Amino acid sequence: MDLLGSENLKELPDLSKATKLETLQLSKCRNLQIIPSHMNLVSLVSVSMIGCIRLRDIPVMSTNIEALYITETAIEDEPPSVRLCSRLQTLNLSRSVKLTSLTHLPMTITYLDVRYTGIKKIPDCIKALHELQFLLISSCRRLTSLPELPGSLQFLHADDCDSLVTIFSPLNITPSAWRLEFTNCFKLDQQARKAIIQQSFSQGITLLPGRQVPAEFEHRAKGNCLTIRSNGNDPLYALSRYNVCVVISPPRQEYSLGHSPPRLLCRHIAKGDLYPNEVSIFVGDVPKFRREHLFIFSINHRWPCIVDPSDVNREIVFEFSSEFQEFDIIECGAQILTDEWDYEFGLYQDDIEFESSEASGDDIEFESSEASEDEMEFESIQASEDDDEHGDSKEDEYLRTDCWSWLFLCFKQ
Repeated sequence: MDLLGSENLKELPDLSKATKLETLQLSKCRNLQIIPSHMNLVSLVSVSMIGCIRLRDIPVMSTNIEALYITETAIEDEPPSVRLCSRLQTLNLSRSVKLTSLTHLPMTITYLDVRYTGIKKIPDCIKALHELQFLLISSCRRLTSLPELPGSLQFLHADDCDSLVTIFSPLNITPSAWRLEFTNCFKLDQQARKAIIQQSFSQGITLLPGRQVPAEFEHRAKGNCLTIRSNGNDPLYALSRYNVCVVISPPRQEYSLGHSPPRLLCRHIAKGDLYPNEVSIFVGDVPKFRREHLFIFSINHRWPCIVDPSDVNREIVFEFSSEFQEFDIIECGAQILTDEWDYEFGLYQDDIEFESSEASGDDIEFESSEASEDEMEFESIQASEDDDEHGDSKEDEYLRTDCWSWLFLCFKQ
């Protein structure tokens, strides 16, 4: 049932007899205040109440709901549906600014969004949510700590959590996590920063405030260029794997809705005994932030180029830049990873796989991962909201491209 944008709807009629109803769309019903209780819609699996700004109470409509979008409402307490829906996978409570606490989360949750709410604490039970992959807590400005998180997490967005100080250590998130963001979290203590940096030694991207490359990166340089030379005792094999950290300045200008955010690029040049090899990589998007930040990522040893794994590099050069000079690279560093490190963290089992392709001089773009249907449904609805009403519309635009893609340019001589 689609009641999207029904401005005059104040009370939802009793739908108890609609036993085959699967989807209920109530988004933008700005005057909706009452939803009848005791409706047991056994077939209902998806409910959207985005922008129901006067809705305070949400009764249980079904215990079989799988996707629940309660965005920008007037709720103050966790709806009972959250506790009773044993099949709930997607829960979006973002922008319900009066919501101050969560007490129970179903074990089936895979996507949890509480951005721009007033929650002060993430419940300890979250560590048992072994299906949870997306946790979005950006702009939870009262949140002071993060408890132990489940190892299943792939995305953790904690941007603009002004009061966040402590984080359970170690994080123990899966090494295949794609993105961990703590931009503008300036109150993080040393233990929290250490936990984030240690966790960042995985396949994805990590961002957090910082003005210097951490000591874990033994090869460091000022500016945007880093050269690593073989010393004979420590050969640089063609299939080496690196953790990389760059200190980037705040973007010089904000990007607007509909425009891509600034992008970090990396040019990797390996001069081997057999032939030189050059790869240009689109690392990822750079969000808006107020001071210098660390951008940490991993360069995988599985290049989409034909190389001889026995080739020993005499010299490796990393050159970092922004696509359109939107920000500066202040400092950069790299850590060469050993096979023992890879095996310890299981990276040989879960490495990102790329298609092999030879290039004649043109960039080759590989498809980025697609968002889930639930996430895309939410974003498509949210995109139609009035941009002037929400200061975070740029973040929503950014989240659509969060499954970062890679660009490669390979040369063989």
